[in-house]
Amino acid sequence: MKGPGSSAPNWGVSKSQVSQSPWMVVWISLLVLLAASAGFSEEPGASDENYLYHTVQASLLVSDVERTGDAIEAWTGEEGGYLLLKSNEQVIVRFPYDKVGGFRDFLRKVSEAVIEVSLQAVDLRESILGIQSGIQSREEILQKNLSFIDQADVSGTLAIEREIMQLLSEIENLKGRLRKLTVDRAFARADVSLRFMERSLPTDIPSSFGWINSIDFYEFMRRGWMH
Repeated sequence: MKGPGSSAPNWGVSKSQVSQSPWMVVWISLLVLLAASAGFSEEPGASDENYLYHTVQASLLVSDVERTGDAIEAWTGEEGGYLLLKSNEQVIVRFPYDKVGGFRDFLRKVSEAVIEVSLQAVDLRESILGIQSGIQSREEILQKNLSFIDQADVSGTLAIEREIMQLLSEIENLKGRLRKLTVDRAFARADVSLRFMERSLPTDIPSSFGWINSIDFYEFMRRGWMH
């Protein structure tokens, strides 16, 4: 058994070989990067039949802003969605796209009045297909560059390495955009504006006697007090 001071395991490459072949270090680094990039090659699951991004813009008149905001948050969680923002003026939530109709009905129940509701849907199919095509083309170029790396000299290897790093960065960026679109397909977004409706008595209460309505009450009291 080797003690604590024993040398590191020999992976079949000596120090002299590494120093004489800089491309070998590059090759090992690229293998690590490719292994890491393989983790995001799969597109996250989404509803296969839906390619629309649904958005809801609504404005409500409410008597209790906090209670209405809490109710919207609770409904969203029950339907499998999540909260993005909640304040005294606005609530932003995301929920499964097939719950849009139910959300519109729910807003009527928790408000004194629905001032405005606007529904929109954007087709994401073209964007998704474009990104998928971009990923595929870059992965093909990446494979070609990897096939050239063991035929190049040191300077050529370094040039190929830079190009491969750029390709990996672009692929990662595209797959990040694809993941976002996948979420947009699955979850609608709702921006709800809350307006407080104050319940108070009117400042002037008309009388059934017309002559009383024509009197300035405060002026009448002042003159009566003086006399």
